[in-house]
Amino acid sequence: MMQKISVLLGILILCAPITALSGDQKALLFHAGVGQRSSLNEIKAVWEERHPDQKVNFSYKGSGYFIADITRSRQGDLFMPGEEFYLLQAKERGFVENYNPETDIPAYFVTVIITPKGNPANITKIEDFARPGVRVGLGNPKSCAVGIWHEKTFKKAGIWEQVQKNAVLSAKCIPELGNAAQHRAIDATIVWSTTAVLYLRDVEIIPIEHQYRGIIRLPVATLKFARFNEEAEQLKAFILSPEARRIFHKHAYSVDPRIPVDEQSFCLDGTTDRDMGHLVNAARAVKDESFPVTAETVGDLIDEVERQRKTLRAGT
Repeated sequence: MMQKISVLLGILILCAPITALSGDQKALLFHAGVGQRSSLNEIKAVWEERHPDQKVNFSYKGSGYFIADITRSRQGDLFMPGEEFYLLQAKERGFVENYNPETDIPAYFVTVIITPKGNPANITKIEDFARPGVRVGLGNPKSCAVGIWHEKTFKKAGIWEQVQKNAVLSAKCIPELGNAAQHRAIDATIVWSTTAVLYLRDVEIIPIEHQYRGIIRLPVATLKFARFNEEAEQLKAFILSPEARRIFHKHAYSVDPRIPVDEQSFCLDGTTDRDMGHLVNAARAVKDESFPVTAETVGDLIDEVERQRKTLRAGT
């Protein structure tokens, strides 16, 4: 009996690697900020179609949660938080070894103001957030990257204390802010342009003046304890490619590496004005079927405009 068991175990051991090589996918764990979900999901679809032996599993969170998560688990192949600050924290802890800040930035968030549809509080500029009675949504900087930019922006404008008094929400992740504007729980907030584009039918989008417009570098890096380092490096290279940058641009990221910024990463000129104009037009086009949807009016946001027009027609 024991001999039969030994033979059976031997067969199982011999067969195990064959099964793994012939049938199992390599599952990459990708830690990414929740604000990047739509673009990275599209990149994932392209990547997995071309690499059927690989599966990309995302762990989407508010960026402030990642350091504790990675410190505890020591797991993950790629890391793309919603602010370079968090990647530099990971680098300081020895979790990232090969990050090049000159080349490893595939896209940029740009900050914009959003209000509920119709802009009932008549918000037109940063200073309006300090007006008495304006209900402001803020992000918690300990959990979501946009919260860091709320504080930086309002401090630069000299109104941080007044805005804090107006705050009625401290969001743990950026979709909470979009949802709050959508459901009229707040009068105004600042989000990434990539978040604003998901709410075209239900919000108004107001570009921020250059001196307060944040340009946020989005880094990508492999983690030192990656299980599939070679595949992770290949996916990283694709994310940095012109093809993937076009996907990012379709989701309202800026992909122009020449945007001039000051020492705090606030915009210095009108380089992003065209993208912001397309975003404003996209919000108008979703609400107004007569508005022309062309590359000239909405740029690379055509697909998103058409998608949201369909949901609006269907009443979903």
